Amino acid sequence: MPGHRMPGHRKTGRRMADAGGATRTRGWIGLIFVLLTMLLGGYLANAWHLLGRPLDRQGAAQVVEVKPGESLEKIRRCLIADGLLSSKAPLLQWARLTGRDRRVRSGFYELSPAQSPREIMEVLVRGQMLQVRVTIREGLTLSQTIACLAEALEEPYESFQEAASDSIWMRSLAIPAASLEGYLYPETYQFELGASPRTVLGAMVHACLDWFVGERQRQADSLGLSLHQVLTMASIIEAETAVSDERPRISAVYHNRLRRGWLLQADPTVAYALGRIGERLWQRDLEVDSPYNTYKYKGLPPGPICSPGLESIDAALQPLEGCRDLYFVARGDRTHVFSRTLKAHNRAKHSLR
Repeated sequence: MPGHRMPGHRKTGRRMADAGGATRTRGWIGLIFVLLTMLLGGYLANAWHLLGRPLDRQGAAQVVEVKPGESLEKIRRCLIADGLLSSKAPLLQWARLTGRDRRVRSGFYELSPAQSPREIMEVLVRGQMLQVRVTIREGLTLSQTIACLAEALEEPYESFQEAASDSIWMRSLAIPAASLEGYLYPETYQFELGASPRTVLGAMVHACLDWFVGERQRQADSLGLSLHQVLTMASIIEAETAVSDERPRISAVYHNRLRRGWLLQADPTVAYALGRIGERLWQRDLEVDSPYNTYKYKGLPPGPICSPGLESIDAALQPLEGCRDLYFVARGDRTHVFSRTLKAHNRAKHSLR
């Protein structure tokens, strides 16, 4: 009817107005979301780009120390100060997001500005520490070996000396001796720069003990010799000659003298007692009162006098078969004249004067 208001007409209009507003709101939200996504995507892309870009591809490498307990933030500041890392690279944020900040290992590293921040971080997490190559030659005494290690690994000599004199720690190595003398196997090693003296010395002892398994252990048993006695004999052989072919024969001379109950009369043991390994001895030196003076005391000395190599160890275990020599004298050219009798030995000495 004319003039009659239809029920619900105003409510329907209101709904239409509300629907239009909601549509516009959703549109704005969608637009904002797209913009934020674009901004975030751009930020992430830029961050990833910075993490993959080296600071200086021509830059020189440097040795960097990461100390135990050092925070990644402090490490980052040091890397920036050393010219290894860009301050713009979001290394800390990325490391925290991925959990890498809690996996950095302490130690010495060789890092370069030619590495990207991601590569630097992976080196620190994997613990790819700077390696030092150390060659310990045969025939070095304990003190000489420690001096070489201290110099190569840039550690105080006293630190190695302290470890080598720690009787409790040495017992943990299961060596049948009160000293590491003779048990530091001469070899070329790769050690981490900053490795502790106990880690280094322990590795060398284990390298030595690893040779005494299987056949070598059976050979020692057949000779009635302990590991300690084998190393002691081998160390004397090592100090006597550098000529490989002579080692089994020198070993035979010592074994022959031991079986007869004779004095070994080995000059290197006297030199060791005097602290003069490798030096010339005089007649008066043979009077030194020391258990290492094999001109005074029968049998093997108390322990090794240097670190023998594998050739000398095998010579101690395998003396020249059928050899009945009891004497030898140096020619002066690193070789020796061997004799079965004292008379022949004296003739050889006289002819070599």
